[in-house]
Amino acid sequence: MKNCILFLVLGVFMIACKPNTKVKEISYPTGQYFSETADTTAQLFGKGIVSQKYQELNSVFSPDGKEFYYTLADPGRNFYTIMVYKLNEKEEWIGPEVASFSGKYADADPYITSDNKKLYFISRRPIDATNTKKSDFDIWMVNRKDDGWSDAIRLDTIINTPNNEFYVSATDDGSIYYSGQYDGGYGYGDIYQAKKVNGKYEVKNLGEAINSPSGEGDPYVSPDGNMIIFMSWGREDDLGRGDLYISFKKDGEWQKAKNLGPAINTPSFEYCPMMSPDGNYLFWTSYHSTPLENPNRYDYQSYLERLDGTDNGLGNVYWIKADVLEKFK
Repeated sequence: MKNCILFLVLGVFMIACKPNTKVKEISYPTGQYFSETADTTAQLFGKGIVSQKYQELNSVFSPDGKEFYYTLADPGRNFYTIMVYKLNEKEEWIGPEVASFSGKYADADPYITSDNKKLYFISRRPIDATNTKKSDFDIWMVNRKDDGWSDAIRLDTIINTPNNEFYVSATDDGSIYYSGQYDGGYGYGDIYQAKKVNGKYEVKNLGEAINSPSGEGDPYVSPDGNMIIFMSWGREDDLGRGDLYISFKKDGEWQKAKNLGPAINTPSFEYCPMMSPDGNYLFWTSYHSTPLENPNRYDYQSYLERLDGTDNGLGNVYWIKADVLEKFK
């Protein structure tokens, strides 16, 4: 009898300790834009999916609409990792996961060419096998393969210098646009174009229609090379700590850049513009949030909930219909 009781107790114990092998079912968002729609009013993109309580910045869809890349940074913005969602055969977004070429060093600013064959990004990774960590950002590239992306390739030294290079766009004629912090420019940072001439890159400053004595960065250039949207700060017409500006080419020359106005810019910091591959939507990153002051007074739990929420003052991704850009042409 004593043995029977012992076996019964052991049996109950083993059942209680048996791991729960049932996999929790997860409902993934579906459709090209995570089942969301944009309007002509700025909206948070992918709340709880892309835009969360962390530092999210950059955002780019692959031209075939099957991948979505963005950058996730630590709160102090000392380390950056490129993340990706992928669309499965059921039109469900799976992820996020760290992109195959990222996760070891500080990587940011992904951009995919319109032919879907190359992805540019910036990185502080070592430039050779010495495994010495770099102190500045350079521009790197991966090539599309049947099973993913190639190993990362550092761009030409005519483009990459001992100074920082940021935020890449590539046009269909093979030109590369980016921001650099070089001596002899118009301001703290300027926007440059690198174009191949006789097989070699030639780099030029985009000039005073785009660049200013303040500082510019984060250029998005349309694949045809005729529109640029970029970030600038400290101009007379700015609305906050950093605004988005737009310019179009006329007779081959950039026209004086215009502030995109309060439909997009806020008293906070706006940067990292990117168009959807079909040209219908503008994406960007903003620190915009509702004021933290609480007339009703926080208690400890409600304050933690505010700090732990999407609207906590860290960067989020926003989007809007590209219709709002028409009036600037």
